[in-house]
Parts: sequence; C-alpha cells; structure tokens
Amino acid sequence: MKTYKVRFTRKVYDQIESIATYITSINTIESSIRYVNSLVDEILTLSYCADIIPKLQWKTPQVVYPNTKRLLVKKGKLTVFFVTYQNYVLIYDIVPSSLVTEESDFTP
Repeated sequence: MKTYKVRFTRKVYDQIESIATYITSINTIESSIRYVNSLVDEILTLSYCADIIPKLQWKTPQVVYPNTKRLLVKKGKLTVFFVTYQNYVLIYDIVPSSLVTEESDFTP
C-alpha cells in the first residue's frame, strides 16, 4: 500500500483557523482545540487511504482539478477536497457538506 505526505494549501489553513475561531466563539478554547485536532487527524488518514477513494465523476466546470477526490469528515458534516500527485495528497478545500452538490456554485 502506498503512503502519501499530506499537504495543506494556505486556504485550508485559513479555513481551519476560521472553524477554530467559530467554535471558540460559541464554546471553550479547549473544545475548539479538540475539534480542530480531531479534524486534522481525520484528514491525515489520507496518507494511507487516498488510493481507495474514487475520483469525482462530476462534469461541472467548477471542479478545479481534473482528478479531484473528496473525503467526508466530522461525521459527514464537512467535505474535504483533495488531489493526489506523485507522493503527495494536496488538501485544497474544506466546505460544509450541506453546500456541496454537483450542481452547486460551491463545487470546487
């Protein structure tokens, strides 16, 4: 089984920071830290399972990369879009799953 190095774009770091800020605004800093740590842990599982996730078959022009894949995290509440390239998994977007459909304007 192939293993990958997981890399995040600057946009994803900003999105994770926004998630942490929101959770802190409605709960405690400790709960925000736990949530973000578990989110990152779920994403890092792609280092060994990225190959088993199929590529999106969507035909919409909004798909940024031709070999985009997606991972549902946090019990399906968030969708992580990523691509694999050589020995890397590039995480390029995290969005609420409720906003993601093949026809939506929010499709990466």
